[in-house]
Amino acid sequence: MYSKLLLGLCLTAVISSVSATTTISGTKDYGGATVGTACDGQSESQQPVFVLTDGATLKNVHLKAGAAADGVHCLGSCTLSSVVWDDVCEDAATMKGGSGKTMTVSGGTAYSASDKVFQHNGIGSTIKISGFYAKTIGKLYRSCGNCSSQGARYVTVSNTKLEAVSAAVVGINKNYGDTATITGLQIKGYTSGSPKVCVEYTGNNTGAEPTSLGEKWNDGYCKVTTSNVTSY
Repeated sequence: MYSKLLLGLCLTAVISSVSATTTISGTKDYGGATVGTACDGQSESQQPVFVLTDGATLKNVHLKAGAAADGVHCLGSCTLSSVVWDDVCEDAATMKGGSGKTMTVSGGTAYSASDKVFQHNGIGSTIKISGFYAKTIGKLYRSCGNCSSQGARYVTVSNTKLEAVSAAVVGINKNYGDTATITGLQIKGYTSGSPKVCVEYTGNNTGAEPTSLGEKWNDGYCKVTTSNVTSY
């Protein structure tokens, strides 16, 4: 009886609902706790659950299904270590840091991102994704195709496993000089072209829908060869 009561108290202690964005500077380790705010579908006016200031690290946290809002916003360089999105709402995380800044995603998991997992807005910055797993997603990564301010953005994806990708693994803008470097990518049931791995677009700053140039391989923008992608 005592052990069951203690277990119930522990489970209650690690689930947290908050109504406003939490700003993090320095390092915050949630120890596996589940945190959430709300979710308004694909509304782009939603606030994030977390804002990470330049140099901040967010560790060991679950973003609650149905309460992940616009996920995590990174304002400069930041690290997401073992962060789990139990159900992505709008986007899991957005990189807003500018030239020379890096968002490092180390480990972690994302489920059910109807559009994309990682959104990249900051010009001249990099997102590095390694040891990540995602299931039932549209895209793992997209460089903003129609932001009002445009320029080159960079992404690296390494040692990552995906399952049920409906659109593409990454999408980049060739005309702005984006690059995507992909190694050690495993996709469940992968066959050539299904899903597309690296898709190039002609982006714009007008808000119009970007024009797809299709899937590309090892052309200086999509830096990935067929040997870098395997099925499991």
